[in-house]
Amino acid sequence: MNREPLVSIILCVRNGMPHVRDAVESVRALSYANYELVVQDGASTDGTLEYLRSIEGLLSISIVSAPDTGIGQGFNRAVQRCRGDIVGSVDADNLLRRDALDIVVRRFAEHPDAAVVYGACQMIDADRKPLHAWTPPEFDLLRLMEGAVVPPFATSFFSRAKCGADLCFDEAFRTVADFDLWLRLLDLTIVRVLDVLAEVRVGAQSSTWNAQNYDDQSAFKIRAIRKLVGGPSRPRVIEKLLERAEAGIYLWAVDSMAVIGGGQELIDRYFEKAAKSDLSSERFRDVLARARPHLPASDATLGERLLQCGIQYIERSRPETALVYFEFLQAAGFDHPDLAAWLERGRKDLWDAHTATEVAAYLQSEINRRDRIIAEKNDWWSNEVVKRDATIDDIRRENEWMRSGWRRFVVRPPKAS
Repeated sequence: MNREPLVSIILCVRNGMPHVRDAVESVRALSYANYELVVQDGASTDGTLEYLRSIEGLLSISIVSAPDTGIGQGFNRAVQRCRGDIVGSVDADNLLRRDALDIVVRRFAEHPDAAVVYGACQMIDADRKPLHAWTPPEFDLLRLMEGAVVPPFATSFFSRAKCGADLCFDEAFRTVADFDLWLRLLDLTIVRVLDVLAEVRVGAQSSTWNAQNYDDQSAFKIRAIRKLVGGPSRPRVIEKLLERAEAGIYLWAVDSMAVIGGGQELIDRYFEKAAKSDLSSERFRDVLARARPHLPASDATLGERLLQCGIQYIERSRPETALVYFEFLQAAGFDHPDLAAWLERGRKDLWDAHTATEVAAYLQSEINRRDRIIAEKNDWWSNEVVKRDATIDDIRRENEWMRSGWRRFVVRPPKAS
């Protein structure tokens, strides 16, 4: 791949006003100059096409407008028009970060075998107010199949040469066509990076925020899985299942050695074979904490992958879980320039969480004490009011009795003795 390869950015849109303006301006602001914007308009009627045709000052833009059957057909038409070595996209509701293409080109250079590079995204609302950042997990076929991880398409960039004819959507999929695409790319190298590459709008306009869409989305995902398992990739899926199962068995052996005192040598030997299990699972963390294996020399990437697992849990506000990874890596002697900072961050976040919990508990106890005092005071006043009312009733009855004339008070002087 060239040092400054051409990057094609696909914009598929139909009636994208007003947000499509932000999407285009984010492309204009890119610091990487060697790109083309490939616009595929689905016969917009809200002024989108007129706006697109009025754009000036972009380095390279091509626009085609024609009715289509949906996003799948629109995307496929755009891909066929792309000239770039790398293909990405920007939806009308999203924005690319200024340095996104610089990062992507650099990551492809660092991973020459990569077919796809995808990264993190910043979630925003309709007014571009930041909500939260999201760092997706590493690509994993089995977790993808069970719906636990789907790389965000807004931050995904594809090598045209590596993906070949598979870089397309199945136009039979009315929704989640990207899920089917990821399944078809299972044999290729897919690289996750931690860099934030795009801003993604979420809210009522997002298909995933509409509960009525989930019947179709679930059905089409299952359809894609059945197509995968029933097609030529079936042996690869079975191989992945077998690989995960074998790693799980060796993880069980690691845990057993820690329990029965089998020795560090056996723990490390089994752990080397268990490294292909789900690193983010609770079971894997329990074994890390209990067995304290050494990092295998045969897997130079494991330490980095475990560090990224910890970072993900920090971003999910789960510092206690993140510290399992950070403290294990520190004890294992993992050399990384950012480990100490992440360890400090995890401990600080955990302290803050505990402090917030303690403060909340104290405040709640004070509120409960205040409520008890108020309740006791109310009870006392209620009793006093009852007593007062009873006394008043007694006096009223006595007065009424005296006024009735039924009784006279006669005071007689005592008799002389």
